[in-house]
Amino acid sequence: MQTSRPLTPLHLGAIALVAVLVAACTSAGKTPETARPAAPTSAGTPAEPPERSPNTPSSSLPNALVLVGRTGSADLELVVAQTGESVMKLPNGAMDSTWRRLVTAKADPVGTIVRDVAAEDSSDGPVLDVKGRWRLPTIGTDRAPAGVSADGSTIALVSADAPATGVANATSRFAIVQHIDGAAATRTRTAPLRLTKVIELQGSFEFDALSPDGSILYVIEHLDGKTGAYQVRAVDVATGKLRDGVVVDKLNVGEAMAGWPVGQVRRSDGVVLTLYRGPEHPFVHALNTIDAFAICLDLPASPASATTEAAAVDWGLAAAPDGRTVYAVNATLGIAAEIDATDLVIKRTAALQTASVGGSGGVATGSPSIVLAKFGHDEVGAAGRVVVSPDGRTIWAAGTNGIAAIATVDLSVSRRMLGGTAVDGIAVAPDGSAIFALVRNGGRIVALDTATGRTLGDVPGQGFDRLLAAAPW
Repeated sequence: MQTSRPLTPLHLGAIALVAVLVAACTSAGKTPETARPAAPTSAGTPAEPPERSPNTPSSSLPNALVLVGRTGSADLELVVAQTGESVMKLPNGAMDSTWRRLVTAKADPVGTIVRDVAAEDSSDGPVLDVKGRWRLPTIGTDRAPAGVSADGSTIALVSADAPATGVANATSRFAIVQHIDGAAATRTRTAPLRLTKVIELQGSFEFDALSPDGSILYVIEHLDGKTGAYQVRAVDVATGKLRDGVVVDKLNVGEAMAGWPVGQVRRSDGVVLTLYRGPEHPFVHALNTIDAFAICLDLPASPASATTEAAAVDWGLAAAPDGRTVYAVNATLGIAAEIDATDLVIKRTAALQTASVGGSGGVATGSPSIVLAKFGHDEVGAAGRVVVSPDGRTIWAAGTNGIAAIATVDLSVSRRMLGGTAVDGIAVAPDGSAIFALVRNGGRIVALDTATGRTLGDVPGQGFDRLLAAAPW
C-alpha cells in the first residue's frame, strides 16, 4: 500500500503530459480579447478528499498510476492502480510536442479562458479571455484535443456552436490565438497570448491540422454529410483567407475523397496521418502540412455487414518508438497494416488469425493512440486502442474480442487476452511488463501481465470511460 506517498513534480509532469483530453465546451460571437487578472492555476490539483473505492485492493496489481476519466465528468483523475485512490484531478487540455506545456480552453460565465501552463512544476502561464463560445478541436472519435502548432506559437479554436457536418449554407468560424513578442508570433510559450484572427468560412468546414509554425490552417470542407464527401483546404493564418484550389492526393490528382475520420497521428516533421472510415474501405490520409500536399493510403476492405459497420470504429493508429513506422490495426475486423511514415507507403498488410467480430458490441469512443513519451526521469506508457510496446516488438490492439498481441516482425498474432470481452482502450506500463484494459461495458479497468497474458485483477473503482496513461508509482 503506497497511498500516502507524496506526488513529486516529476509525477505531476509525467501524468500531465498525457492530459490530452476533450476540451471543455467553451463559448461564440465577436471575439476581442478582454484583460483579466490571471487566477492561480496548475496542471493538476489534489483531489479533496481522496476518493477510495469500495472494491478490495489487490496486491497482485502493478505498482502504477493510471490516468482515467469517469462517466459524467470532463476532467481526468490520477488513480493508484492497487487501491483505486484518486490522488489528483487534471483539467482538459492538449500537451505540446515537448511534453512540458498544457494548453486548456475553458468556458466561464463571460467567455473562454485560454491558458498555456507549465506541466513540470505546475506553474502559471499566460492567460487570455476570449469572448464567445470556443473549444479546442478534436479529430473524429479521438477524444484528445488538437489545435496547437508543433512549435507552440499558435492555438486554433473552433466554435462550440458549430452546425452539424454537411449543413447547407453554414458559416464555419475559427479563432487563432498566438503567443506574441512585440507584434510578431513567437515560440516562447511564456509570452503573452493574443487573439490575432477570427476566420469565417462560408460552408461546412472542420479543423484538420496546423503547419508546424502555425502559419497554415488546414480544414476539411464537407461536401455531403451523407456520403462523407470532403476536400482538404488550406487557410493562410495571416490573412484568414482560403488558398485557391484544394489540397490533392499527388498520386491520384483527380480522385474524389470520402470518409469519416477516426483518429490522427501528428509527426514533428509536419506530416499528419489521419485514419478514415471510407464508404468502401478504410484509408489513411497523409497530409504534408509544410508543402501542402496529401497522399491517400488505402487499407484492406472488410466484408460489408451490420456487424462490421459497427466494428469500423475499432480502427486505431499507433507510432513505433522510433517514430518512423505507424501501425493501423483493427483487432475486431482482423486487419493490420504497417506504414512507413517517412516515405508515406504501406509496407505490408496482414489478416490477423482467429479474429472475431463477436463480443458485447457497442460503439467505442476511445483515443486511437498516445505514443510513448518521457518526462524528466519518469516515463509514461503508450495508451489508446492500439499501442506499441516500448521495445517495438509487439502491437497490442483492442476490439470486441479482447486484446490481440501482434508481433511487429511479421504481423502475426502471438497471443489473445480477455477473449470475448469488448475492450475500448489500453494503457501500457512504461517497462512493458503490464497493460491496463478499459472494458467497454461496465466501466472496469483490468490489469494484465504482458509476458503470460494472465489477468492480475481489476483496478478498484467503477464508472471509468477513458484510459489515457499509465506511469510508475
